[in-house]
Amino acid sequence: MAETKTIQEQHTAGPQAIGFDYQFYYFMLLALDLKFGQKIGFEVKDDVHIDKEDGTTILYQAKHTIIKNAKGKPQNLTELDTDLWKTLSNWADFIIADKSSDFLKKHTFILVTNKSESNNDFITTLNLFKADNDSDKVKLKIKELGNKTKDETLKKYLKKVTKLSKSKLELFLKKLWIEIGEDKIIDKIKNKILEKYYQENLVDPIFEKFSSELNLSKYLDIKAGQKFEISGSEFGKRFGKCFKVSNEIRPLPKREFPVLLPDDLESQIFIKQLLDIGEIQPGSNDIRNYTTQMLKFLNHFTYWSEEENFILLTDIEEFKNNSIQIWINEFKAKYRKIERQINYGSAIEDLEDDIKNLGVDLVDYIRKQDLSIPGFSALGIEFSNGHYYALSDKLEIGWHFDWSNKYKKE
Repeated sequence: MAETKTIQEQHTAGPQAIGFDYQFYYFMLLALDLKFGQKIGFEVKDDVHIDKEDGTTILYQAKHTIIKNAKGKPQNLTELDTDLWKTLSNWADFIIADKSSDFLKKHTFILVTNKSESNNDFITTLNLFKADNDSDKVKLKIKELGNKTKDETLKKYLKKVTKLSKSKLELFLKKLWIEIGEDKIIDKIKNKILEKYYQENLVDPIFEKFSSELNLSKYLDIKAGQKFEISGSEFGKRFGKCFKVSNEIRPLPKREFPVLLPDDLESQIFIKQLLDIGEIQPGSNDIRNYTTQMLKFLNHFTYWSEEENFILLTDIEEFKNNSIQIWINEFKAKYRKIERQINYGSAIEDLEDDIKNLGVDLVDYIRKQDLSIPGFSALGIEFSNGHYYALSDKLEIGWHFDWSNKYKKE
C-alpha cells in the first residue's frame, strides 16, 4: 500500500500547480503597482514581464518550493540550485541569440523565489561583482561549481552562462537580481491593497474580486490565442470594478453587546419626552424596549465609529445631519398650524391636547424611517429608532412643539 501511495504521489502535480499559482500571485502583486505607460504580461516574454515607459523591459522568473528545511522555512537556494541555473541558462540563451547587445541593454533580469538563502557562494560573488566589477571572479566561481557537481544537466546550465563574452557577461551580471525569501505572497498582496485603501475590512473583498477576475481574464485571453498583457491605461477599464467594493453599499457588521439598563428608566430625557406627549404611560414595558433599542444602537455605533473605524468622521456628520433634517422637515409639517395659531395670539397651554396628538404623529412618522450611513446599507428600523431616541435623549430633537424650552430648563 505504501508503495502504491508513493507511485501515486509521483504522478500528482501539486507542487507544480502551486508553482504556477506562485507565478500568478507574483504577477498580481506587480500589477497592483502598474503605472501609466507600463505594460505587464504573464507567460509572454517570461513568467512575468513589465515593459517600462522608457522602452526597457524587466523579466521575472518566479520559482517556488514546498520543501521545508529543519527550521520549517522554505529550503535554501543553494549555489547549485537547479532552478537558479536553469533560469540563468535560459536568459543566457536569449542573450546569445541576439547578435547585438540590444537585448541586454533593454532588459533587466530578476529571479524571485520563496527559497531562503544560507551561505550561497554564488550570490555572495554576484554581490561582490556589483561592488568591484570583476567578472573574472564570477566566471571562476561558476567553473568551480561546474567541477563540484556530477549532474550533467546542471553542468550544461552552468556552461551556458560562461559562454557569454566578457562584455556581455559583465552587463548581464549588472542587470541580474536575485530576490530570495519572497514567501507569503498572498499576505503581501493584501498588505498592498491595505496600503492603497487604508481599511482592513475592504482587503479580503477586493482581493477575492481582483484575483478571480484576473485569473478569469488570463484564462480567456490565453484560450483565445491572445497574449495576456495589461497596460497601465487599460488596467482601470478591465479591472477597476474589482476595486469598487470600497464604494459598494454593504451592511455594517453586527455583534452581540451586553445591554446594561439604567436603574431609573423613567428619568431618561427621551422617555420623559414620550411620557409628556402620552405616547407611553408610566410603568409601560415600552419604556424598557425603547431603552434597549437606544442602547443597542449606541453600542454598535461606538463599535463602528471608534473601535473599528468602519465609518469616517465626515460620514458620521452626514448621517447625523441627514437624520435631524428628516425630523426638522416633518416637525415643521406637523406643527405648521400650531405655529400659525400661536402667531395669531393663541396661548400654547390652550393648544396642549392638539400638540400632544401631533407629537405622537411625529413620533410615528420618525419610527418609519430606515436610516443608512453613507456607503452602507440601511440600518433597519430597530437601530434607526434607537438613533432617534438617542438624539432626543441628548435634546438634539424633540416631539412636543415647545420641547426645547420644556426640557432644556431641567
